[in-house]
Amino acid sequence: MSNYSEADFVDAESGLDYVFVMLGGIYGQAFNRNWDGMDLPVVRQIWKDQIGNFLTYKPSLDYAFSRLNGDFPPSAIKFREFCNAGPAIPRDDIQIEYNPTPVDPEVVRKAKERLAELRSGIWTKT
Repeated sequence: MSNYSEADFVDAESGLDYVFVMLGGIYGQAFNRNWDGMDLPVVRQIWKDQIGNFLTYKPSLDYAFSRLNGDFPPSAIKFREFCNAGPAIPRDDIQIEYNPTPVDPEVVRKAKERLAELRSGIWTKT
């Protein structure tokens, strides 16, 4: 049984919105001024690329928020490092079952005969 809820997971775009809102709320203009004169969609894409799958798991993001330094906003790389140090993103383990197909006993018998012929040097083309 898992100890996480479906609410812990979001899509990457919603996760990125969450990060920008939280960092804007925590650091105010100190965070927002970083992007003056920059193309915001490009900045968001860079952050999205840097933070990656952590954007989809809110407990990792919340852990990163709890590790922030009060003096200055983190870079995307530093924020990813905080996420990486937090809780792992749960994965559903894929169970691979081994279900061999039974081999026809007649096929096995013929293969053994051929092998015996090869070993004895009596190979004939059929």
